[in-house]
Amino acid sequence: MKLYTSLTSPFARKVRVAIIEKHLSDLVENVVIDPWASPDELLRINPLSQVPTLLLDDDLPLSNSDTMLDWFEHHYPNPALLPDDETLRTRALAIVALTQGLIECTVDIVLERRRISAQQSQAMIERRLTTIDRVVETLAIRFDADTQHFHLDGIGVACALAYLDLRVPERNWRERSKQLTAWQAWATERDSMRATQPPP
Repeated sequence: MKLYTSLTSPFARKVRVAIIEKHLSDLVENVVIDPWASPDELLRINPLSQVPTLLLDDDLPLSNSDTMLDWFEHHYPNPALLPDDETLRTRALAIVALTQGLIECTVDIVLERRRISAQQSQAMIERRLTTIDRVVETLAIRFDADTQHFHLDGIGVACALAYLDLRVPERNWRERSKQLTAWQAWATERDSMRATQPPP
């Protein structure tokens, strides 16, 4: 398999972390690529020119990080990255969805700030920042910050908060939750997170 990826993409990082946690690194070749350059190699398999894109061994391309995570969980169930209990599994997936939205809000801010100042919408940026604050406060309540496992909900939280640190460091999410701060410090030291740390 080939994973087309960017070293700074939080969506791709979720998949890269999961691959390491599932001990599948030997089965997946990472192809670092710039999706904004619309390279032919990526366009041939994904007309969206997005990362991550996973090219399976039968040459079927998968896009969308959560689709890939679901595929890995189905085809390589051990070690499991979701609880067996149906209620706990549903709660974990609810957190996964929240963290996906958190990442999307952060990406929106990054893209908006890349515009020239005259074209930037400060109203949009402020709306996204307010949403980020709400999501962090919600995660502080709903996320089970357990250090006995590192499931997909935890991977989502860890990658989303790390991306906030990378792209919107002035929004100090740590002020909103001591529990999340302590948990993130633990998650950051995992081998999978250390191996996928974005370049400075």
